[in-house]
Parts: sequence; C-alpha cells; structure tokens
Amino acid sequence: MSLFDNRFASKNAAQARAWAMNSEERARDNSSSQRRHEPAAPKMGICDKCHKEALLRSYRSRQTDVVDGAASFGVVIKHLCEDCAPKSRREKDAEVPQLSNKQVKNLMRSAKKGLL
Repeated sequence: MSLFDNRFASKNAAQARAWAMNSEERARDNSSSQRRHEPAAPKMGICDKCHKEALLRSYRSRQTDVVDGAASFGVVIKHLCEDCAPKSRREKDAEVPQLSNKQVKNLMRSAKKGLL
C-alpha cells in the first residue's frame, strides 16, 4: 500500500506545483489585460439611423429577422452619431421628468389608497 500512497502523493504534489505555476502566469496575464481600454475615437461618416453626416462611434446591437417563417438573429455593428447612440442607464436615471401639479396630486392619491 505504501507504494501506491507514495505514487499518488508525489503525483498530487506535482499537480499542485504545476497549478501554482500556471496560476501565477495567469495572474500576470490577467492583470495587464484587465486594464480598461479607451473607446475608439469617433470618425466622420453617415449615421445608420438618422442618415446625417456626423462624428460616429461603433455600437454592437442584436438584430432578429424573420424570413419565410424562419427566425435568424445575430450581432450587428452600427455606426451611430451621439444623438442616435443608445443612452446608458446612468444617464437615463439622471433625466428625471418634472411632474405637473395634476400628476403629483394623482400620485399622492394612489399612494394614499395603497396605504389604507
């Protein structure tokens, strides 16, 4: 039994050393690749959405098509100007619309009904 125990122990030790060496290499590679890269500089061109000439950035969007009953989907690169570009959630949350007096009154009424 000691022969097998020795063989498995040495095998486990060798695997542990190999794993440690690989994990150090991966850590070095990941640290350099995890730096955020700057977005590409905008280029002049014609916007795919509004068809105006402006500074464009590339955006990836999902597209689904149905042809003869068969659906296909994929990722498409669209070149959009700043006006047509998708807004981030942070920007959408920052744009809080102002409510009119009537809307505030209705909102308070519905909240009051919800509490009772």
